[in-house]
Amino acid sequence: MTLLQAENLLDYRQVSPDQALQAIETSIANYRLGIEAVVEHQAALPTWDDLVLAIDALDADLQGTFYDFAPMANHSVEWWQVFQKTYVQVDGCFKDKLRNVELYQLYERFANSAVGQHLDSRKKATLALILQEYKNGGVNLGTDDKARLQQLERRIGELTTRFLANVDSSVASLAVHVTDENRLDGIAGQQQGQMRSAAQAAKLSGWLIACDEANFTHVLKFATDRSLREQVYRAYHLQGVSDDPALDNGEVIRALAELRNEKARLLGFEDHVQLSVQTKSIGTVARLEAFLQSLEDRVKPAMSAFRSTIEPLAAAHGIDALEPWDIDYLHANARDSKSLLSEATMQEFFTFEGVVAALREMARQLFGVELQQLNDSNAWHPSVLLFEVIQDHATIGHLYLDALQHDGKAPDTVKTVTHWHRRVDAEGRYHRVVVSVYSDVPQGIDGRPPLLDHLALKKLYHEFGHALHSLLVSTNNHVLSDTRRLGSDGVEVPSKLFECWVWDADYLASISAHYQDGRKLSSAELKPVLDKLQADNARSNATLLGRALLDLGLHGSATNGVDLSRLVTDSHQRTGLWPLNGFEKPLHGFTHLVTGYDAGFFGYLWADVHAWDLFSRFEAAGLLDQPTGQALLDEVLAPSVSRPFLQSIELFLGRPTDTTRFLKWSGLA
Repeated sequence: MTLLQAENLLDYRQVSPDQALQAIETSIANYRLGIEAVVEHQAALPTWDDLVLAIDALDADLQGTFYDFAPMANHSVEWWQVFQKTYVQVDGCFKDKLRNVELYQLYERFANSAVGQHLDSRKKATLALILQEYKNGGVNLGTDDKARLQQLERRIGELTTRFLANVDSSVASLAVHVTDENRLDGIAGQQQGQMRSAAQAAKLSGWLIACDEANFTHVLKFATDRSLREQVYRAYHLQGVSDDPALDNGEVIRALAELRNEKARLLGFEDHVQLSVQTKSIGTVARLEAFLQSLEDRVKPAMSAFRSTIEPLAAAHGIDALEPWDIDYLHANARDSKSLLSEATMQEFFTFEGVVAALREMARQLFGVELQQLNDSNAWHPSVLLFEVIQDHATIGHLYLDALQHDGKAPDTVKTVTHWHRRVDAEGRYHRVVVSVYSDVPQGIDGRPPLLDHLALKKLYHEFGHALHSLLVSTNNHVLSDTRRLGSDGVEVPSKLFECWVWDADYLASISAHYQDGRKLSSAELKPVLDKLQADNARSNATLLGRALLDLGLHGSATNGVDLSRLVTDSHQRTGLWPLNGFEKPLHGFTHLVTGYDAGFFGYLWADVHAWDLFSRFEAAGLLDQPTGQALLDEVLAPSVSRPFLQSIELFLGRPTDTTRFLKWSGLA
């Protein structure tokens, strides 16, 4: 049976776990044999085609084969076992390559040769990245230190898996079951319907409030029942927390931080933060510290001002002792009186189908890219959409859009995964990009189509930005086309940029259409509700900054033996966040620390600053102005990792970067 379709896309309807295991293990075997062959045949005279592009092809095949099957991971126990087993093997292949001294020396010889010295700038950038990754991978360590590095990486991998498993198991048990409809007062009918459907799926009466971000946000803002708000708040903040030491993430995250710091010292760095910054667009620890300090200086006064406005509201609502689960509710109610349009009503004007059409039109107008939907996607679920991506009359890749919640998909699955990166092989053949976008838009209920609130709009536009970045790079090898090599700060800039559009009342009005009769909202109707939402930005940024400080404090050189609760308290105090209750343990469910953002969570704030700076040019020229879109493509998206990302940003802006627009949007000006 053929697993691949005509366009080298997997036929997910036909594939089994056994076939996936065989395909990935075959790719692993080919990878190891391929590495050996390159080392043997390039020993005399390493070349670009037969060394760099040969390894590039091996890397692309192994990564692409593995990621092609990854969407099936949550479909059954058998699929999950395949995913877990092969992930360890694939990760081991890439790490072993970076410790291969013979291969590293071939790259060094080629880079230092007369030919290497006269390569074009992109090829030189490729070699520089490769050599740096080998050094950070431990290629220059002695035998004993390499053995210790392998032990550390293996243990880090085990603890990472355990951390995520503990979060998943706790989330499954923390859903709040409601049987009294009166407790749902204030919660919109759309959300109540979703909660009722969740209860039915669990074979329960009443309503089931899943422990995910969307439910947490909605209940905290709109539920009039204070006890329900407290119940949901406690559940959400107990992720990864357990009386059973085996299921509690406290010691897991401490051990991870200590192991990461030991690994960094083994590689010659002071701590994990210093090692991490080597792969970030911000460049140096000094710049990082200055960036965070500049935000801290603004955030704490803003939070003090916020508290002075929220505390008087408690008495007006009969609340004697203000608690964390009251803040969102009081803030939302104080602001609702200023707007005739509720967030629930606004949601009725943004159907999933309409928003997807708007995203496709945005790509066409800004970048001249057509997303042509294919009728038969053969994807991993019937709700998944598949688009052929066409630029200049040529197919450059494919985009899967898995945006709706469905069986076999974990809650809060919001991410973008590039299976195959753009590249041109040694024979001159172009290899297309394949990207999957995931989001968590609820299915439609009671005859309504799937509808997106503002949070869902932000998520979908964010992930679409990631996807377009991967699809529109113009670099010709796997290394430079992998946007993750911009670091967790740089890679987030395009995605954060696309979020900016959903803060613009004129733009949202232009894409709005009521699900029943198609009527549009006006900018005048939308602006008050967007202003209401924007009023939360200072607090949102304080939360992000607090987490960034916590992340860096955890991974700094003085971590060993530090009281983790003191780190948490300190990060809260420095940003003026509301004091924690005794049961809150933010580190226990901080999954970004085990999904690639360790010592890099600051990247979301760094990206926001630069995204709003980029967006200011669109605000001046027109949000769908084609020349400005082309300039963004040419200067920021297409070059990808081939040059320093700040250089790309400043070339687009035509000036040094500036924080003014971000500070205005965030309420920190």
